[in-house]
Amino acid sequence: MNDAYDVVVVGAATAGSYFGKLMAEQGMNVLIVDRLTSETLGRRLDIFHLDKEVLPGFGVPEPRPGDEDYVSEFQNGITLSPEGNYPKTTDYPFIVLHMPLFIKRLNRWAESFGAEISCDTEFADFVYDGNGKIAGVSLKKDGMVHTVAAKLVVDASGIAAVARTKLKDGYGVENFQVADHEKFYVVLRYVKLKDPTKDRVTRPCGWPAYKTWIAPQHDPDGAIIGIGHAHSFAHAEKAYEEFTSSVTLPEHEVLYKEQGTTPYRRPPYSFVADGFLAIGDSACTTKSFSGEGVTSGWTLCKIAAETIAPMIASGAAATRRNMWRVNTEYMRGQGAKLAHIMGWLGSAVSCTMSEQEFMFKNDIVFSDKALTDTNRHFEAKMSVVEMLGWAVKMLGGVCSGQFRLLTVFGMLRSLSIAGRIKKHYERYPDSEEAFDGWRQEADVLWSRVHGVLREE
Repeated sequence: MNDAYDVVVVGAATAGSYFGKLMAEQGMNVLIVDRLTSETLGRRLDIFHLDKEVLPGFGVPEPRPGDEDYVSEFQNGITLSPEGNYPKTTDYPFIVLHMPLFIKRLNRWAESFGAEISCDTEFADFVYDGNGKIAGVSLKKDGMVHTVAAKLVVDASGIAAVARTKLKDGYGVENFQVADHEKFYVVLRYVKLKDPTKDRVTRPCGWPAYKTWIAPQHDPDGAIIGIGHAHSFAHAEKAYEEFTSSVTLPEHEVLYKEQGTTPYRRPPYSFVADGFLAIGDSACTTKSFSGEGVTSGWTLCKIAAETIAPMIASGAAATRRNMWRVNTEYMRGQGAKLAHIMGWLGSAVSCTMSEQEFMFKNDIVFSDKALTDTNRHFEAKMSVVEMLGWAVKMLGGVCSGQFRLLTVFGMLRSLSIAGRIKKHYERYPDSEEAFDGWRQEADVLWSRVHGVLREE
């Protein structure tokens, strides 16, 4: 470990390794640190899914059969109503991988471009210059504290956001901690199927009403049964009991369980401050509709690297003003789309079970096209005519007693507010001078969103 680097990245998992690679590739002197050892890095959850279609756009080599991290892949998935009816096909391919081994792949890739990785190294605090600006970090390793200068410090430490949450109030990036009600608590059950010949799982199947799914794992005679719920692991387990009492699963034996959390809240309004950048789960860039966040997090990483590396190479300081384009490009694109989904998703999944059954039957929200578009484009590309068709079907459900008028009004209100949020993000300011006004209006819009994860 040296005394000075162009970039210090806190967190050596998917976001930190990928960003470090991008910066090192452009000639930056990069140090990536992680508090975990190399043996334990990424072992909280084993199996995960990686979007296959988007890998070429990120320049990431596609894992292939025979690679140590590769498990399998599937071309589509199924989504079912609360009673297991009206299957909808999401036509979007995923690769099934071992997370710890995939992280090792990314670590090696970053190192091949010159990035240095130091595991078992803990972020302690920022180092500030005489003007109160971030100029480096203090790190704990082998019982000693090391002071390292850096032109840019990057928080890629995950949902804990150990660096971002240590920022001074008003420094430029919000220093909130992700609250319990702003997380999904994920419990994965690795199971052995009693009759794998009959019940083999070759693609994921989900029940949005219960926030539950079954998917392939590394053992072809097994599966993963997962649930993601708000507030606590205990709450997730209670919801799982409700799920298994209502839905018939293949006969199985539970071998072991894994647990983890993922953020479910809006990202910071700014990702950059003087000498600082937040990415990955620290920046809450997870997909709000699935909880997966690897490739959605890479979008911000790619924008940031393309903006910041040439700037540092030219001798310019990594100030909030100079890095502002990172905010603008992300917020007006992927950020606006994900904010739109988060704006209306709560009302869609808060309907009663019978109302969701009606929605599945009539292709309202839950349709092949809407689900596929949401996975592929982060938005359901619905025309005005199609949206009006939803409204007419829901009103028909009201007349037949299958849908509450209150639900109709709630969904239309959520869609309206979500649309306003999307347009507001698409008008993200070109400079920090106009940011305060934009932020105040954004606060008002988000306060009107029906959130399934609020403390009430």
